[in-house]
Amino acid sequence: MANVDVYVKMPLEDDGGIPVFSRQDAYIENYEQISSDHLASMTEEQDNPWISEEIWQELEESTAALIRKFTVAGNRILDVGVGLGRLLSRFPELDRFGMDISRGYLQVSQGKGIQVCCSKIEDMPYRENSFDLVVCTDVLEHVVDLNTAVRNLIHVTKQGGYLIVRVPYRESLAQYLDDDYPYHLAHLRTFDEFSLRILFTKLFQCQYYECSFALYEPSLFKLKYKLPKLNFLIFMMIRVAHLIFGKQIYRMLCRELFDATEINMVFKKL
Repeated sequence: MANVDVYVKMPLEDDGGIPVFSRQDAYIENYEQISSDHLASMTEEQDNPWISEEIWQELEESTAALIRKFTVAGNRILDVGVGLGRLLSRFPELDRFGMDISRGYLQVSQGKGIQVCCSKIEDMPYRENSFDLVVCTDVLEHVVDLNTAVRNLIHVTKQGGYLIVRVPYRESLAQYLDDDYPYHLAHLRTFDEFSLRILFTKLFQCQYYECSFALYEPSLFKLKYKLPKLNFLIFMMIRVAHLIFGKQIYRMLCRELFDATEINMVFKKL
């Protein structure tokens, strides 16, 4: 097991070189079902059955840009919710660690040279002040105990180090209550810039640094200006702009008319 010095406790088991720190429970089984469905649907052309490769790359690049800004070569980075290791694979110059609860995902990430472990955030196995930067994307909307999750993210970040979190922005949760939705648990909460700043600065005394928004797409729920009689015209205008003026004008209009799909926020541990 590489770099055992980063762990504060012994794993429950070793699964093909992946240390496991969380016991199997209904929560993990739920997300293993999601990840196994995802892995089963992967093809050479597409890694994600729920969004296009172009959209996935745009979301990842929004976070990668911040990682570049707040790291230098040799920094130790932890990706909590590492998934397939796509984000960290962009940064071979960093000392890369990844944590997830899907063993299938972790096998893929391990194959990319990332030092991985299997653990829920609530069972975080790393030592205090271990990482120059901790990144956590598309995870906090899933966790059961949000305060414990955030406390543990901060705990393993070095004094003066940075945290980058990316979460869905002002998302409608209605779909996750639909009887036809295939999984018992998915997104449990939604965020905006104000709730995130209160959480990390007021409750956990971090310093807020900056935020960025990612992916603007036409959606009735995401409309910034609620004008029911004009909504149809707005959507027609967006479609016409895409066809006539191309992607650049289309993207500009989407930014003006719709809220972003996700938000990145950067905090510093004091």
